[in-house]
Amino acid sequence: MGQFKQQMQHACRRALQPVARVLRSLLTPPTSPIVFGWHQIEAGPAAGAQIMLPRNTPIAEAITAGDYDQKILQVVKSLVGKDDVCFDIGGHYGCYTLSLAKLVVDGQVHTFEPVPAHAERIQAAALKSELKHVQVHQVAMAGEIGEMTLQFAEAEGSDDSMAFLDAYGGVDTQAAHEHYQNFSRTTVQARTLDSLLDDLPAVQFMKIDAEGAEAAILGAGLKLIANSKPRLLVELHGIYEALACAEILCKLNYQAILLTDQKTTLPILWASRDDVAAVQAVTEVLGHEPVVMFDSLSEPDGVDGSGPDV
Repeated sequence: MGQFKQQMQHACRRALQPVARVLRSLLTPPTSPIVFGWHQIEAGPAAGAQIMLPRNTPIAEAITAGDYDQKILQVVKSLVGKDDVCFDIGGHYGCYTLSLAKLVVDGQVHTFEPVPAHAERIQAAALKSELKHVQVHQVAMAGEIGEMTLQFAEAEGSDDSMAFLDAYGGVDTQAAHEHYQNFSRTTVQARTLDSLLDDLPAVQFMKIDAEGAEAAILGAGLKLIANSKPRLLVELHGIYEALACAEILCKLNYQAILLTDQKTTLPILWASRDDVAAVQAVTEVLGHEPVVMFDSLSEPDGVDGSGPDV
């Protein structure tokens, strides 16, 4: 009887969700139009750079003050050299692109961003900041080459950081799916990491935040990763995505270094097991020995319930 009651309650909640969304939209005051403007970043690796951000928003305040992903960017600063070639996959507003460009003054930064408005703003920011070694590629990195469908926030007030390729389903959380209901669709060109081998120099550092496409991107870049052995900063969006990435990278002798104790999305540094310097750099920034997950010589932490939540 108890199970039947739970099933009925679940069914009722699902049936009432559309009504609840309509009521919220009617009762919620209209949001002010989002206006983008130039900001100068005051602190952090990107200090002094100009960036186009939505005015009067928490994310603009955090990026401008140098507080956005502060600890992670300190780790990045310790991992890249001035001559490095870096990839920023999923550029959004360009905070990581500009940070990397300030760090690799004699290197290159290649940013891959499929949303046209984001790509245009990043390119404009690089030009205004006189960072001529930044190249923005308006393409989606994926597990295949060709045309793909991109879902993205076009309406005012939507979360424009959550664009995702339809083929990979985006992030599987209730909050994400509520955002996705208002997303628009467009067709974009997609490329794979391995398809860049003949076009771009060997990469030393790569940041990937692709809203659920991370494993697909890595799986289509086995040659590039095996050849260059780059350090990989990958934003993971759940245990299944983490396990999929681990299955790919552990076979390439990579291990995962946990950078925060977050429980939802996790920024993970993947480095070759031979890359002792990467572990040392993270230890110095965090002030303690980091948790190493998905060791290629053992079962992934968390599979037997003993490791950290992802």
